[in-house]
Amino acid sequence: MVEIKKIIISSFIIMCVSIVLGKVLNNWVLSIKICGSIALVCFGLAGTLNGSSIGKTRFRSASSIDKKDDKVVRSKITNFAMVIGLSNTILAVTIFFLIK
Repeated sequence: MVEIKKIIISSFIIMCVSIVLGKVLNNWVLSIKICGSIALVCFGLAGTLNGSSIGKTRFRSASSIDKKDDKVVRSKITNFAMVIGLSNTILAVTIFFLIK
């Protein structure tokens, strides 16, 4: 439960920084670019760590030699990246529709 709170707080801080930069510079497109870039990086990281970018046999052979601790860490990082990416995507889309 503590880990989920850390992820949500981190996501909220990143989104607040993006909103503040957009408001201070009066450039909401910059906020969309920041949120979108963060989301793309996070989704790419999650996809790479999840094994989505490689074939099934390669992933099976790579995961068979991994230790249990490595799998847990990789899973935590993947979940963190997905939550950050999803929240930033939602914010970018929301800002986009509000300024149009």
